[in-house]
Amino acid sequence: MLRHDTGGFAATSLPEGFSLEDFERAGLRTIERKFKPKDTIFAPGDPDDQLYFLLSGVIRIYKIYGDYKEATTALIQDGGIFGKLDLVEGRWQDVFAEAVTEATVASVQKSSLEQVIRNRPEFALKLFSSLSERLRQSDEVIESLLHREVSTRLATLLLNLADRFGVQNGRGVVVDVRLTHQDLANMIASTREAVSKVMSEFQRDGHIETKNRKITLLDQAALNELASGPAYFRY
Repeated sequence: MLRHDTGGFAATSLPEGFSLEDFERAGLRTIERKFKPKDTIFAPGDPDDQLYFLLSGVIRIYKIYGDYKEATTALIQDGGIFGKLDLVEGRWQDVFAEAVTEATVASVQKSSLEQVIRNRPEFALKLFSSLSERLRQSDEVIESLLHREVSTRLATLLLNLADRFGVQNGRGVVVDVRLTHQDLANMIASTREAVSKVMSEFQRDGHIETKNRKITLLDQAALNELASGPAYFRY
């Protein structure tokens, strides 16, 4: 029987048309939890025995490397799927998942999913479609890191964030997530100082504006040119 702890959250949308009712019809038991900004959902060394579905909010996936530096590898919004994207239990998490905003997360045991996938092909197709989308987003992050120029990587990131989190406000597209320059640096394998310098240049040239840690893209055409064109700065 489906279990949830938020009282009346049934039929919340999940990836590729999933709802909590889909899990209930499949006989799967899910558990919902609420997280505040900066709460850790899981960390390296935690058991890898569940898949997670983001019902509301924004979470980030990140790793620690080198001298305790962070590298954000994914930013996931409402309806995203996360956790290790396989159904093999007995392993351990090797990344952090952290709430960026208030978030509600449903989790399901991988052992239960495996049984349902064998018996319900239509459920399996929905799940694998969601897994493919998550992998595609990871590939986009990796591809953006192949560029050498900070400005190119940053322009690519801002366009990606606007596409996934953007809200029109009359002047441009607001990235509806509060991000610091350090957050942005973590997403493109750069430094806060380099990102701050490029962001200042982007603002000076009228490509973006920032207010209350929210970024508005004013000239997406210019950012597209920077993302695909020659170097803007070198660091």
